[in-house]
Amino acid sequence: MTPTTTKPHQDTRTDQAARVADFLELNPYSTGKEIDAACDVGSVTKVISDMPGLDYGIARAWRWCDVSCAGGERSRMVRTYALTYRPDTQPDLFTPLCKPTYPPS
Repeated sequence: MTPTTTKPHQDTRTDQAARVADFLELNPYSTGKEIDAACDVGSVTKVISDMPGLDYGIARAWRWCDVSCAGGERSRMVRTYALTYRPDTQPDLFTPLCKPTYPPS
């Protein structure tokens, strides 16, 4: 009998950073909770702290948010994040851009 379950997909930090970058491109200055709800990366702070090492630019700012506390509503400053740039994709230097044409033989 063969097992019906397959090994779960390994979610690398690079894949997680790309998902966060896609979300932040459409929703700049989002909070960590908003990013986590949309991208499901596990630890948002770890992914965001690793993104500059993966050549992503992240801007940090603050925003007033209403936060429900024990027994009421309070407003407080919440950290927000925005994408400023993505990694540059370099063209492959050894792949010709077009097929060379030779004279017919």
